Amino acid sequence: MGAYHCQVIQQIQIDEHIYRLVLQAHEIAQTAYPGQFVHLRIADQLNPLLRRPFSIHRVLRDKGQIELLYRVIGRGTSLMKQTKPGDSYHLMGPLGKGFVFDGKFTTAIVVAGGMGVAPVFFLIDELLALGKSVIFFWGARCGSELFGVLQWNQSAIEIHLATEDGSQGYHGMVTDPLQTFLNHRSEDASLAGFVCGPRAMLKKIQLLSTRTSFEWQVSLEETMACGVGVCQGCAVMLKNEGFRMVCSDGPVFDLKNVAFDG
Repeated sequence: MGAYHCQVIQQIQIDEHIYRLVLQAHEIAQTAYPGQFVHLRIADQLNPLLRRPFSIHRVLRDKGQIELLYRVIGRGTSLMKQTKPGDSYHLMGPLGKGFVFDGKFTTAIVVAGGMGVAPVFFLIDELLALGKSVIFFWGARCGSELFGVLQWNQSAIEIHLATEDGSQGYHGMVTDPLQTFLNHRSEDASLAGFVCGPRAMLKKIQLLSTRTSFEWQVSLEETMACGVGVCQGCAVMLKNEGFRMVCSDGPVFDLKNVAFDG
């Protein structure tokens, strides 16, 4: 982990409220791995005072660049959307413990809901680079929030889309087609699960995961202040280990071990 001034290369608007920020961040790009995040200082002023955590959405190691994905929801991200090429941000990172690829699995089930897709593109890039097959379930509010799925080699990735308004893919929650899939593959030792999204979705997938024999990892999203485990403001309860800090002990945990109602 280090602290760096990183220049903005490009700002891309995905839909009305979602943006992708490309930053020149050589040191972070060379050491980051999927599931980690950066802590970004938005402005040199007191409002907003605290840094904001952003999952590393993608890494372009050959260019020394990272990408961040964000939705405009408050003052901080409203300021970010005004960013122009040549501007700079002060970043701490890479932070946290990301996904691990241990085990003998050959196919990854990757599930993203809403802005939970932020760390998932980096994850899929790395899985494909390792020669793994990927089955990607992605749910969003509407079709305009689904982007970039054609960039991967379609022979190595199977994609299932779902939207709440029915404008693209399955009409409903992404957990529905996931459940249909798992009904036939619950004991498949070649699989491993990777998940990120809103808490209601995670709780549903956790229930589904208890009926499977393979491992599931989850990237949790929590409000953070310090980003390094000191303030203890992002605690999560684990069933077998008590409280852990999402920023320093995570954000990736064993899905089956998270006490969402704890």
